Amino acid sequence: MRYIRLLFAIVLPLLFVQCASKSEEQASQVKTIDYTAQNVDNVVCLSTYDVYGQRIGQGQGVYIAPDVVLTQMNFIKGAFSVKANRLDSKQIINVFGYVAYDIDRDLVALRIGKRIKNVAKTDTTGKSGDFIVMEMKNKKPVARSYGEGQKTVTGMPIFTQKGRVAGICKEDGTIIPAGEFKALKLTESHESIYDLRLKTNKIYPSHETVKGCRIVTSMGNICIRLFDKTPEYRDNFIRLVSDHFYDSLLVHRVLANYLIQTGAADSKHAKSDDVVGWQGPGYKLPMRLVDGLYHKRGVVAASKLPSDNNASNRSDGSQFYIVAGRKFTDVDLNEIERDYGKHFTAEQRETYKTIGGAPYLDGDYTIFGEVTSGMDVVDKIADVRLNGDRPVNDIRVWRIELIRK
Repeated sequence: MRYIRLLFAIVLPLLFVQCASKSEEQASQVKTIDYTAQNVDNVVCLSTYDVYGQRIGQGQGVYIAPDVVLTQMNFIKGAFSVKANRLDSKQIINVFGYVAYDIDRDLVALRIGKRIKNVAKTDTTGKSGDFIVMEMKNKKPVARSYGEGQKTVTGMPIFTQKGRVAGICKEDGTIIPAGEFKALKLTESHESIYDLRLKTNKIYPSHETVKGCRIVTSMGNICIRLFDKTPEYRDNFIRLVSDHFYDSLLVHRVLANYLIQTGAADSKHAKSDDVVGWQGPGYKLPMRLVDGLYHKRGVVAASKLPSDNNASNRSDGSQFYIVAGRKFTDVDLNEIERDYGKHFTAEQRETYKTIGGAPYLDGDYTIFGEVTSGMDVVDKIADVRLNGDRPVNDIRVWRIELIRK
């Protein structure tokens, strides 16, 4: 009898331990399932588009309110519009605009057309080794572990083991911690995504300190000056140059002995058979026609799409062309006036006859600068071998430099 009691004393605790272990394992499994089911609703996929409707980039965001999603501001900035979809669905969700942003923390909060009930709470105490991200695998949402610095998509939310939001990923793999979210003050109304392009803490050079710009190309340098008569274009160009927007873009369009064009964002990594010229900085500028500015040889003007694809008749925010042009006779100019409904002043006629230019374009494009040196480089580029209107051999704008006074 004593031995039986002793046996029970040893075996029963073991049974309790085993049962407890199984219960914990089952609870753990349930927690994992709950985690995935709960947090897949908190993750959205985001796509940004330029003013032409061309997709610029893709990323993710995380809900911080029933109808508000947080993501990285630099991912959204410059876009004309944004579209969203659930992680596990391709159905489009409208993004109405932004309700808060923080430049220093690189965060923007977007109001979207899909509300959720269970918004994940934030956790600022999680450690890197405990982080989890949601992703699609075999067409199903799954959770996987995440270590800081791993390659990921912009704006991907990072969760703790308990399913709380620990932060969002930046493109370089670093994390914006959830503690930074608290600084955002959400507004009741939303503002246009398009307006984010002008939000910055950066102090750009004043035009009063800029004498001109040097376009450094693979075929030589071209120096230009910007006109004060078109201040919006002048200041926009200075901002883009300061942000190194033009670095390594192609001269993607050449009309033989007529004009050369650059500034398309989609030309930076373009292959020889890619169709480029659709992407600018994500915004347009209103047309500005100024008396006394016309398309004489050497002027710099803003490009734009034809009216059938550009109902607002606005200029691209970054693409520009330089006129090489040719000389015209009075007979030529009379025909242009008759056929195109234009009228040339005596000064224009004299210029087009002696210096040359592109009179066909007068009155249709915004002129905002002119070449001060390097027209020989413009002429060389305007005379290269072409495949359609793109140079057979890539001509690259390595960079554009500001020339200070």
